[in-house]
Amino acid sequence: MTNVVKIIEGMNTAMVACDANFNVLYANPRCKELFKDLLQVEDFVDNNMVDCHKPETMVKLKVLFEEYKQKTRKLDYYTMEIPDGTLTIVNVPHYNDDGIFAGAVEYIFEGALG
Repeated sequence: MTNVVKIIEGMNTAMVACDANFNVLYANPRCKELFKDLLQVEDFVDNNMVDCHKPETMVKLKVLFEEYKQKTRKLDYYTMEIPDGTLTIVNVPHYNDDGIFAGAVEYIFEGALG
């Protein structure tokens, strides 16, 4: 089996994972580069998403996470304009072995999809 960590680490797509309490668990190298450029943050792993999102965004994320917990939503996506163009952010839930919501993984694509 291919080493999945090497694949994730080598992707040219940013990826960040958090737990159900919005604690950042992992960010691949591309995500760290992108956030360093956009937010001037060196490393945000082990921090809470509250530290890097606007309050109104956290309100939306709390609703989204509740929908993931209830399994009424399978993913969410939106676009965001940045100085160099457009980002498309796709957010998907992950669950533990018992099927309980454990957090989300966010993929940040540099450009518009479609």
